[in-house]
Amino acid sequence: MPGRKKTNRAADRALDGKVRQLVEAHGGGVSVDVDADGDAHVTFHGRCAACPSAPVTMGSLVRPALLKIDGVRSVSRDGAVSRYAEARIEAMFRVTGDAR
Repeated sequence: MPGRKKTNRAADRALDGKVRQLVEAHGGGVSVDVDADGDAHVTFHGRCAACPSAPVTMGSLVRPALLKIDGVRSVSRDGAVSRYAEARIEAMFRVTGDAR
């Protein structure tokens, strides 16, 4: 497993492009911190923090991008709807990944 610093840089880069363009276009932002166990903690900022579509963005774009990163074993969002609800959203988009 790569070092935490390297994993955090890779996770941050994974959100560049499509994900950041989407959230910034809606007046928000997104950040990620991967802990030593490989758990990525995502925070939406600005207007995206309270957006009712944030779970869809999380399940269809953010989580799949982060789970592709070597060293990331799970992805959660601060202030999120239940993990069960996010899993249902992922299933709607046929996204595979961590089901915790």
